Amino acid sequence: MPRAEVLSGIRARRFRRAFAAYLFGCAVRKRRYPLFIFGGRDGFRRTVRDLRKLGLCKPVRFDGRVFFGLSMPHWPSAAFDRAVAGGALNLAAAGTPRKQYIDSAVLAITRRCSYGCLHCYERLNIGAEEVVPVEKWREVIAGLQKLGIGVITLSGGEPLDRFDDVLSLLRSADASKSDFHLHTSGFGLTPERAKALRAAGLVAAGVGLDDGVPARHDALRGKTGAFETALQAIRFFQDAGIFAYVNVCLTKELSAPGELERFYERLKSEGVGLVRLLEPKPCGGYFDEDPDRLFDVGDRARCAAFYERTAWDPAYRDYPSVFYESYLETPERMGCRLAGHSLFYIDSLGHVEPCVFLPVSFGNIMREDVAAVFEKMRRAAPQPFRGGCPAVLLAPEMRARYSRGHQVPVPYEDIRPSWEKMWETGGRA
Repeated sequence: MPRAEVLSGIRARRFRRAFAAYLFGCAVRKRRYPLFIFGGRDGFRRTVRDLRKLGLCKPVRFDGRVFFGLSMPHWPSAAFDRAVAGGALNLAAAGTPRKQYIDSAVLAITRRCSYGCLHCYERLNIGAEEVVPVEKWREVIAGLQKLGIGVITLSGGEPLDRFDDVLSLLRSADASKSDFHLHTSGFGLTPERAKALRAAGLVAAGVGLDDGVPARHDALRGKTGAFETALQAIRFFQDAGIFAYVNVCLTKELSAPGELERFYERLKSEGVGLVRLLEPKPCGGYFDEDPDRLFDVGDRARCAAFYERTAWDPAYRDYPSVFYESYLETPERMGCRLAGHSLFYIDSLGHVEPCVFLPVSFGNIMREDVAAVFEKMRRAAPQPFRGGCPAVLLAPEMRARYSRGHQVPVPYEDIRPSWEKMWETGGRA
């Protein structure tokens, strides 16, 4: 069974030499890589400095492929080359012509799910009947690849409940332009299905595993046995040659002293190479919740301390790489990278939204061209937002609208004055 290998020590030095040779090739072939910039205020050298400052220095190798994170295709690959040509390595140039590359899109390709996850950001859309047919998703994926998106993630609901359509979408897409990921609870996965997904072109899968205590995970997911199902899915994906990472929705229980550390040890023992920490937000199943009740300042401080230890303590150099997006996207660090600066979202009803946690619709793929909707959204969010989390800042108004019978997601034009004020004031009241 292939296992993820965090590159450190002599392995890291060998990798750096090979990658340096690749970058030299990019630098001397300017016609092929027009937006590869080594120096300057926002070129690759600045990116390396920023990533080291943020603790994002753990490349992970799996089955001969190297993963730098969740918003870049694996290296080496044609999709990675395409990303570099579009300025993907100019991290500080987000929102400028020097970074035309769009990091990632999450597509909720199904409304169906047999779980009842308390934190599900699609909770208000879950249903038995599909709204967006597979033919439309195929058209949208082609449009997204034309735009220049590096990572396309198929999500839901539970995408394995639409398994044949997932295979169809993967087979019809161009693997030389984008990496394809799957977000899943693991429910419905078998070894045969995992192998079929790999043969169809799936590169990576994020398995939802929210706690190291089975009873707590099962309760959060609303399904007895969900913990073991998730662990089994990780093994099935790994056996099939699919890079398996873990998506964790943080809770107060998991952020208690010692809990994250014990969970992290378990994930290392399972051969997981990357762990993504997601803070709960006031959307979906948590739409009516107070953000501070879900996760307060003390919870964030403990998780931030855990992240910093895993990033810089030599004792953790061979442990899974950790991505704690709420930590990384604070105003003093990277800022919130919504609207394709990191990711954007198309929900299971076809609404194009700036983030999975921010149900503001800029248009619908059933009625509008996805490229035109994306352009409208980017005009409203031209660069990373450095005023906090927009999902939290806009939650009170959106809840008030919902309580008065307005739809969710909220059409952008309905909330435009508040959106523009948020950008003008940087989130300050």
